[in-house]
Amino acid sequence: MATYEVTSYSVQPVEGDDQIAVTIIASDGNKWEYGIPFSRSNGRYQFPEIDVLEVDFGSEFTTELVEKIEALIASLTR
Repeated sequence: MATYEVTSYSVQPVEGDDQIAVTIIASDGNKWEYGIPFSRSNGRYQFPEIDVLEVDFGSEFTTELVEKIEALIASLTR
């Protein structure tokens, strides 16, 4: 069961770097910020914190977040 609810979040490229910036604002007012490096040559990335986010926010949110991260990386590696 999720501990918090997400009130807003963003998934954006970091200008001038092979990295995705993820910012999450939770219902308790806390803010989580992550920089996720990725490879432009093959689109691979590592985001081990996703398991912790699933515990805090639930699998529905993390599934949506991963889909947005992967879509953004796909658009940047074309």
